Amino acid sequence: MAKKNIDKKDVPFVIVAGLLGLSVLIPVVFLVISSAIHNDAVDNFNKSLYPVKYESYVEKASKEFGVDECLIYGVIRTESNFDADAVSSAGAIGLMQLMPDTFTWLQNYRNNFETDKVMNSDKLYDPKINIEYGVYYLSYLLEKYDDDKTLAICAYNAGYGNVDSWIADGTIPNHNVSPESVPFSETSNYLRRVTESMNMYRELYFSKLESYSDVNEYIPSDNESVSENSEAFEGESQEAAETSFEIYSSQEQEDIDEYNYEY
Repeated sequence: MAKKNIDKKDVPFVIVAGLLGLSVLIPVVFLVISSAIHNDAVDNFNKSLYPVKYESYVEKASKEFGVDECLIYGVIRTESNFDADAVSSAGAIGLMQLMPDTFTWLQNYRNNFETDKVMNSDKLYDPKINIEYGVYYLSYLLEKYDDDKTLAICAYNAGYGNVDSWIADGTIPNHNVSPESVPFSETSNYLRRVTESMNMYRELYFSKLESYSDVNEYIPSDNESVSENSEAFEGESQEAAETSFEIYSSQEQEDIDEYNYEY
């Protein structure tokens, strides 16, 4: 087959067409590269604000107790910003800011009140222990509130006795609570911050996993370790449990006193 020769008269047009093509292609390639670099920079910046630490402990507790990893990271970031030595003005300790009395009660409840197995509150400075029992506490609250994360988050901060009272008197709904409806300003702000953090962790690290979607969509694991003790817990130990589970900051206590005075 004979080769088709390009007419010399056509050469300038070919060159011009090629240059025009490059003039269009180069900005597009530059834009794509710049966009990718920008997105990576934004992603890295956001990850520096929402870090993932103590992954092995979080993952283990998440699987053991059936609690969303994003929720766990959201609580840790909001409570202590990953400071294992954090101590609040109220005496809450460690990554997930557990009160010593709460820690003691959780151990008794988990071990069927075999008091010889209770660890000292100093163990709360150990990230493994703190995350284990913080997540165990969250698992109880999720069980109690039919896997509604908004109610569990509120109860983690204000105590489930208060949350039960708010539901009973119609102050908040029994599902999908908004921060605006929560009467304690500390708990309202806490719900907003944990939810925002939880959603950021989902977007940055877990967005490709089908099990993480809506704030209240929770997929339980096969191991529902808390449920088997629920009836005993709701019985004669109810009053003691409500007292031991309340976790207050100094600002929140002022809100509580003001609320109780008004009502």
